[in-house]
Amino acid sequence: MARFRLRYGSTDLEMPQGDFVVGRSSSCNLALDDGLVSRRHALLRVTAAGVTVEDLGSRNGVQVNGKTIEGPHPIKHLDRVTIGHQELVLLERSAPTAAQTLQIERCWACGALNEPGGTRCTQCGARLGQEHQTLAGGSIALGAIPELARDEEEATTTTPAISILAPIAEKSLALGRFEEAARLAGPVLDRLLEVMGSTKPPDATSFERAAGLALKLCEGPSSARWITWLFEAHTRSDRMMSSSTIDRLHELVRKTRFTNPKPIRAYLTTLRARELSPTEKFLMRRLESLERVVSA
Repeated sequence: MARFRLRYGSTDLEMPQGDFVVGRSSSCNLALDDGLVSRRHALLRVTAAGVTVEDLGSRNGVQVNGKTIEGPHPIKHLDRVTIGHQELVLLERSAPTAAQTLQIERCWACGALNEPGGTRCTQCGARLGQEHQTLAGGSIALGAIPELARDEEEATTTTPAISILAPIAEKSLALGRFEEAARLAGPVLDRLLEVMGSTKPPDATSFERAAGLALKLCEGPSSARWITWLFEAHTRSDRMMSSSTIDRLHELVRKTRFTNPKPIRAYLTTLRARELSPTEKFLMRRLESLERVVSA
């Protein structure tokens, strides 16, 4: 069994000793569908001594824990490697037990992953544990956010975390703090995406709140990630996008120069398998027009 794993989204990839190439090309060990990722972007080298990551001359560089690296750079358990819009986390199998891995806590302030039992974030020093600071200077209890306090594979639909976190993230967005808002709301939005289409999907109110927040995040520097999130969310939940969302996406894909048609095409494939009402057929044509804009 490999000593190291690379966590990407909800997937853990085994990393035996040798070279592990990350990039946009399908020939890479991990192919990332991201316009900011070069065809062969980064090399992770696994040896008996540990793991190093190296930029392969990419256009946008490689960051480890938020800092751009130069040359081969050693990485350790829970270090975050950012390539384009994508975040990869190195996990060392011998470091925590399986039970401890489920309890690893993501810092509310910087997004870093921390070992269980810590009181301060090892990256930014923010306080971990039961209280998370809000922009208004108050705090919210972790126990009041069921989705953040439970196992990642569980979904809470009665009192969803998004209803608590969305107003806080929206305050950040109102101040133009897109990265801060994404760090706060990103884990919850990603978790909601994982459970859409499952036996415990988010309710309609939670879905609309999450989609509205993602649409606002599309205006920030990680627009491609959130545009993709919107299409994947509607595909997995088999929901028709609202007219206002489609109109806003027409503006955003032009403004941000979004060039990835795959999530839109996957969504259109899902819709074509349904029997659509006249109103839905009109929205479908608007989506097909959007796909042509992105593919042009």
